[in-house]
Amino acid sequence: MLVSDPIQVRRNRLKLLGIFALFLLAPLSALVAWLYLGDAGVDTTTNAGTLVSPARPLAISGLLNADGTPLTDADLRGHWTFVLFAPGASCDERCQEQLYLTRQTRLAMNKDVSRVQRLMVFAQRPDAALIENLAREHADLRWVVGDNRADPLRARFRGEGFAPEGEHYFLVDPLGNLMMFYDLSVPTKGMMKDLRKLLKVSQIG
Repeated sequence: MLVSDPIQVRRNRLKLLGIFALFLLAPLSALVAWLYLGDAGVDTTTNAGTLVSPARPLAISGLLNADGTPLTDADLRGHWTFVLFAPGASCDERCQEQLYLTRQTRLAMNKDVSRVQRLMVFAQRPDAALIENLAREHADLRWVVGDNRADPLRARFRGEGFAPEGEHYFLVDPLGNLMMFYDLSVPTKGMMKDLRKLLKVSQIG
């Protein structure tokens, strides 16, 4: 008569749950977007930003944190992330405005502020003066530098009506999917309303 090992049984159950979780990631993300579209469902949209449909999974590679360590997929998981792209190693007037809008929107979440993060992607490492300014004015901001392998990531942020260059900035869901973009014409109140609704319906970040 075979006697089951309780530890092995638990391990097998955890593996099975992990497999189920992988299959559920995409439907969960779709459910959040569905709920987000409005109280009346998909027939009524109330968002200030523009939905990316279908949501695009992001594969992070070729990005280095300020301390030189690589940014990983896990760094975007579990949070709603505003992603901004800086021109080269600088932050021009458009970039500064994006930083301001996303900072104010995040701070307006009050008790839920820890559920939201911001990521700035530079094509080249910024100079010391800009690094000091970011640390002073945007202490919560995580910034990274892309190397030659970062082009595939930028491609995920380019589509019909949006691009990493110009006025667009982006919202990534807690599963690491690009789901929405904004431009500078969207009022801050609209962004805040969008994010509050997402945080309210989301159980994944």
